[in-house]
Amino acid sequence: MVTRLYIPWKMLFKDLWFSILLIVIYLLFLSILDDEHLLSQLSLPLSIITVPGTAISLLLAFRTNSSYQRWWEARMVWGAIVNDSRSWVRQLVTYLPKDPVAKELLIEMSLRQSAWCYALARHLRKQDPTADAGPLLKKDEISMLRKSKNVPNALLYSQAHLLKHMFKMGYIDSYQMVQLDTTLCKLTDAMGKCERIKNTVFPSMYTLLLEILIYCFIFSVPYGLVETNGAVLLITSVTLALAFLIIERIATYLQDPFENSSSDTPMLTLSRTIEINIKEEIKYKDLPQPWKPERPYVLM
Repeated sequence: MVTRLYIPWKMLFKDLWFSILLIVIYLLFLSILDDEHLLSQLSLPLSIITVPGTAISLLLAFRTNSSYQRWWEARMVWGAIVNDSRSWVRQLVTYLPKDPVAKELLIEMSLRQSAWCYALARHLRKQDPTADAGPLLKKDEISMLRKSKNVPNALLYSQAHLLKHMFKMGYIDSYQMVQLDTTLCKLTDAMGKCERIKNTVFPSMYTLLLEILIYCFIFSVPYGLVETNGAVLLITSVTLALAFLIIERIATYLQDPFENSSSDTPMLTLSRTIEINIKEEIKYKDLPQPWKPERPYVLM
């Protein structure tokens, strides 16, 4: 789940430690040579290095912006899922008559909507989609769902079949049927958007080219700082290297918002919020507690 004010230093170190180690050794070696005045013949004007550095910064900014757009789109889609789930249950509560059979259908379809949210979150993270279905669905339905390759889609089909049944039974009229089906279509559309984000890979050639340019820039920076002492060369070069590498890596994290990482869209937390809201609407007892961040307000 996403944690507030949390920087994934452990994840960054795990991904970048080898590259950083090689860069530090390389820069340390050059700083020693610089102190011994052995790099004077390899000195480059700083302006020559600044120009490609500026170009790489623009490419990195574009990469980060594109990754953030993917992350933000995922969050917007899940915001729509929250609203449409509430609308679905509100429509059921408003449209269905006050009789025992209709009440059972109301509870069944409302809880299935909550189960759908959990299933979609787990499905996107390639986890067991029925992991949270125990308190929400019947055992025989869970057994049927485990045979499906797309559990969230199967749940929407179940909702559609019950919707048709309610219409035939006369619990809802044609107008109400259209309104509920429209909400169901919105949920299907949101599921498709999530799957598109999940399955659309960020262009690998762009990523590879940017990484090559970043490393070329990092390894060329020291030659523009030959006229300074070794300590300045080392500190400046390492700082620039860390800045470029960390920004590029964070962009990589943001481009995949459904991977259960620290920058992930908090889908299970939102699903729990939806479950609480749905159960409140249908006057359900024993509401679950909201999920909280595992490491709130901590810089690590």
